[in-house]
Amino acid sequence: MKTRIALATALLSAFLSFNAYSCGDSLYRVGKGVAYRVYSAPLPGNLLVYGSSESAKSLAEELAKTGHGVNIVGSAAELETELQKGGYDVVIAPFSEHTTIESTSGADASFLPIAMNREEEKRARQSYERVMMPQKHELKHYLKAIHKTLKSRA
Repeated sequence: MKTRIALATALLSAFLSFNAYSCGDSLYRVGKGVAYRVYSAPLPGNLLVYGSSESAKSLAEELAKTGHGVNIVGSAAELETELQKGGYDVVIAPFSEHTTIESTSGADASFLPIAMNREEEKRARQSYERVMMPQKHELKHYLKAIHKTLKSRA
């Protein structure tokens, strides 16, 4: 009789706790599971951010917090020097700098242009798959674009 009660209790508890079997794997997927309001880069890359404004510096700091290796340059001369050094996966800069970036970096780094207005965005979309708008996009949008770019390079 005791064995039947023990067996019934074990089966009942296993049946009722069916959804409790989990290893917590969903917590490690970006954007899934429990949200702690901290973004994490699933594919960390080496990024070069061009800009001297506070928003460019803030973007670089936030990208570094997510796990990317980030270097920021503030002048065209520094941009050209860093691009010649190489080693960058993605270059984030205004679309107006696309000729400098393409001629200096070659196929070494992918360019993620930032369009300053709608007209510039239309021109940029003719040559680039992903174009960012500074007033419209948040950090998560930059991270998504960077992740897609890094994933396509792999």
